[in-house]
Amino acid sequence: MPSVRHYLDMGHLRRLDEYKYSAIDKSFLSRFVLRHWWNWAATLMPPWLAPNAVTLIGFAAVLVNFACVALVCPTLDGSESAWLWASCAAGLFFYQTMDVIDGKQARATGTSSPMGELFDHGCDALNTPLSALIQVSALGLGKSPLSLLCIVIACLSFFASTWEEYQTGTLYLGYVNGPVEGILIAVGILGWTAVKGSSWWSLPVEDALGSVFFLPSSWRMNRIIVIFLSFAFLALHLPPCLYNVYVLLSPPSRRALTTRPSQSSSGRLNATPPLEAFGQLLPIVSFCALSGLWVLSPGSAIRSSGRTAELVVVVALLYGQMTSKVILAQLTKGIFPHSWALVLPLALPAVLVNLPLLHLPILLRPRLEAWYLHALLLLSLAAYAISAHAILSAFCGYLGIRALHIPFPNAACAGYVALAGGQGAGRAHQSPAIGAPTADDDLEHERLPPRRAEAEAYPPQAIPPSPLRPGASGGRAWLDPAHALRVLREGAHGGEASEGGRKRSNTSERERGVGMAEGRRVARVE
Repeated sequence: MPSVRHYLDMGHLRRLDEYKYSAIDKSFLSRFVLRHWWNWAATLMPPWLAPNAVTLIGFAAVLVNFACVALVCPTLDGSESAWLWASCAAGLFFYQTMDVIDGKQARATGTSSPMGELFDHGCDALNTPLSALIQVSALGLGKSPLSLLCIVIACLSFFASTWEEYQTGTLYLGYVNGPVEGILIAVGILGWTAVKGSSWWSLPVEDALGSVFFLPSSWRMNRIIVIFLSFAFLALHLPPCLYNVYVLLSPPSRRALTTRPSQSSSGRLNATPPLEAFGQLLPIVSFCALSGLWVLSPGSAIRSSGRTAELVVVVALLYGQMTSKVILAQLTKGIFPHSWALVLPLALPAVLVNLPLLHLPILLRPRLEAWYLHALLLLSLAAYAISAHAILSAFCGYLGIRALHIPFPNAACAGYVALAGGQGAGRAHQSPAIGAPTADDDLEHERLPPRRAEAEAYPPQAIPPSPLRPGASGGRAWLDPAHALRVLREGAHGGEASEGGRKRSNTSERERGVGMAEGRRVARVE
């Protein structure tokens, strides 16, 4: 089972240069309705704001919503406060918008990088269980086992899409998918709760909607929502994921889009056998099953003591690490991380609280269980922070970028054009002699991409002290103005960067050169 640092050596990081983003979005809402909203919202972003900062701002809204729900209704029984659910609906829709336009901001500023997908999906992984708990509270499910089912469905759905993208190399979003229709349904539930209150979802169908011939009149509304979500996952989402992977990997039509080296080989190998690929889902299934065995056990005091929100934070941190490692393995073309070590923290309490079912004395009493949960929260938070810092530091050092800071001015500013390499932009004007854009003589050095030899030792001296702080750039090697002028003119004719500089990345949304015409074009959902 490889650790995070297994994917951060120089051999894996060099594969970032081969990375291309591929996505298919068949949603009618995103293609014909929401894209106009997203395009307009993208124009509101200032050119100095980093794409990852756009993602982080959207995720911050979800964190605020989660904190409010945990404080107002810690038992998840719901609330009649209209402001709470209205703010949650607005925050979730805001998150969806920012999650989409971060890619548009990256293309506009010429600062796309493979780290963008990792950062984006990493926030999505954390958002999945947190937003699911907000929905559970809005529906007033409380201590019901259905509350855990909602969270498990959300986690399995996102992980299945991530696993499918790892195997096929393409993020597939169907006609009805979670990031678009799923979030809009959640926003609708929260908005309706703001109007009617959480108690409305506990009403029988007959009292809430009247006589509906295809719904049992005695069923409660929140139960129907959970059944609908379960059906959507089991019938509409999971089968296409499994089918796409099976068709791609099964003989004789085995034609994997990407090849992943094994632990003992650095060359290309055949695609993973289908049975082995399906076995990669076993850790996440065990993760969800052990969570249920712990929380739903008669010997557990998690639900009765109102610590469900704390447990969901622990699950989010462990689940975030598990999913982010899969995304990291995809970007670096590494072996699939099974992450059994992230399952073990849930296995211990799941076994200890269920010992009475085997006629054995209980070893995890309520007070000890509470202390274990607190300790697990701190350890999970520390492990996630260390892992995230290691990944961001390695990516920033190799790609010569910062996580939350971009060059300014850049390609989004009037009078500037993108330079080859995607590391910034240079000032350009219309030459009256030849009618083509040329660089100004006073081109500032800090807008230029660094030149670095391929044989330079890793980690390079130009790694910033922290990927999250726009501090001094250390030993960055600046280009001379003559070289900058040559790079800009070559970019205007669609040429490649000079031989002295290594291509920094081949990114998910990169459109290099003047007019965004240079470099490799890849599929991207607008």
